[in-house]
Formats: sequence, C-alpha cells, structure tokens
Amino acid sequence: MNQTTTHPAERRVRRAHLAATSTATAAAALVLLGATLLWAGDLPDRLATHFDLSGASDDSMPRVWALTLFGLVAVGLPALLVVIFAVSEWWRGERARLFAGFLAGMPAGLVTLFVAVIIANRGAAAPEDARLGPWVVLLAVGVALVTGALVALVVPPGLPRSVHEPVTPVVLAPGERASWFGRATSSTVVLLALGGSTVVVAVAALAAGTWWLWLLVALLAVLVAGVTSFTVTVDARGLTWRSGLGVPRGHVPLEDITGACVVQVSPADFGGFGIRRVPRALGLITRRGAALQVEHAGRRFVATVDDPATGAGLLLGLLDTRHTAA
Repeated sequence: MNQTTTHPAERRVRRAHLAATSTATAAAALVLLGATLLWAGDLPDRLATHFDLSGASDDSMPRVWALTLFGLVAVGLPALLVVIFAVSEWWRGERARLFAGFLAGMPAGLVTLFVAVIIANRGAAAPEDARLGPWVVLLAVGVALVTGALVALVVPPGLPRSVHEPVTPVVLAPGERASWFGRATSSTVVLLALGGSTVVVAVAALAAGTWWLWLLVALLAVLVAGVTSFTVTVDARGLTWRSGLGVPRGHVPLEDITGACVVQVSPADFGGFGIRRVPRALGLITRRGAALQVEHAGRRFVATVDDPATGAGLLLGLLDTRHTAA
C-alpha cells in the first residue's frame, strides 16, 4: 500500500481511538466534578470510604482528602493510562478495539462507584451513619462493561502489523557453545508514571491515615519492581526468563522449540504491560516495537528484548545444530 493511502488510514484510526477514550475520560471527570460541587455542602467532615459486605462503613477519611483521592483514582489514573498507551500506539494490533474499550470503561466504572460513595455520605452526621449496598459494585462494573463495549464497537479495527522479520541463523561449529542475554525494560515514560502513581498514593495514605491505602502502595511497588524489567537467556538448554525480582521466572527447553523470529508488537496485543497471558501465548511486554518470538508446542513466547534478532538467530542456530547431531 502506498503512502497516500496508508497515512490517511493511520490518522483516521489513531484519531478515532484517541477521541473515544479521551471523551469517555473527560465525561467521567465532568460527572465526578458535578457530583462533588452539587453535594459537597451536604457532606460530613470525614467521609466513609470503605464498607463491609453488610454495607456498613468500616473506614473513613477527611473530606478533602477523600474527594481528592476519588479524583486521582477515577480520573487521573485512567487519563494517565491513556497517555501511556498512546505512546505505545495501542490502536495497532488485533486487540486494539478491546483495549480502547478497557480504557474508556475504566473511568466510567470508577466514577460510578465514587459518585455512589458521595451520595451515601450525603446528610450523614458521622461516617458511621453512611451505608453502601454491595449492589453498587455490580452497578459500577455494569457501567464499565457497557461503556467499554460501546466504545469497542464504535472505534475502527486496529491497524495491521508487519509480517515476521527475516532472521539469519547463527552458524555454530561442532562442539561450539554460545549464549545470549537480552533485557526487556520499560520505557522512561512508563517507569515515571508507575513511580509517580506510587508516590501519590503513598502521600495520600500518609496524610489520610487509611490503612488499606498502604496495601495499594505495596502493590504498586511490587508492580514497578516485578513487571518493568526482565532478563531473557538463550543457550543450549533453550530459553530462560526471569523478572527483575527473580520471580516469576520460566524456561522453555530447546527440544520443545520449533521456531524463532522477530515480530512487531504493542502492549495492546497482550492487553497491557508486564507479564501478559493471552490464548496460547505468554508475553513479557515492556514497550512497543521489535520483539523476540519463540514458538514451542503450539504456543508462543514473546519478549520485547533489546536486539531480538540476535536471540532469534542463536536459537535457530542451536536448533540447526541439534537437528544435524540427531
């Protein structure tokens, strides 16, 4: 396809996906802002922010901190995700429409939940007087699913990816040993976004004195350490990988490997960053671009490592050596 037909098509798909997700996030922000301005005068000094299964409040926060946290989680986080995944061009790949639906449905569901919390606190003399039925969570999930489904239906299909890139096998002499080490590391934008999110939640937890926020801080810290950096090794044993924390890790024996190549991937192909599982595939996805793909036992292993062509070439050379020896 020539440039005159390719570029307009790419711009159209990009604009549609960005417009749909940005509009959904902006609409959610307006709903939350409107609810806050409309009912702020009816709220107590401390808001009930957590409820047990019976609907009774079992934790609270100062009103200003609670409303700020609602905005950061329900609008700030989804907006940040739109920016991060826009850098990775999520509109490329076969799952682009589902990914756009997720980015649009997330703020819709979160705002529904937090508006319900605000309404539950209206007119309460104390946080203990507020009640929130478990059905609200189902409502929020329903709103997220409906919004996401509508956006996924409206946006155009993702742009097609290029075919496998050619790889030259590494020729090994009889008895020669070789190994290759590749690293998959998240981009600076992703690292700053995750680190900044952790700091924001930690400050909110410190200021509000809410214990469950520290669980979120710990989860974010583990996420940053465990799913933003991976090491992949290719040698005579096959392929071995591990995360920056050392776990999780995995191994694909050489005898199970049937092929290796270089492919172009996007986080949208695997539903996000980090360790991702999709039907018959495992991905270590830290960025968009060239990645090592290894076929084994009817499955795929994909990792966005540096210099994937050398890793694929060595695997092909090891396979050739093994077949020759057999």
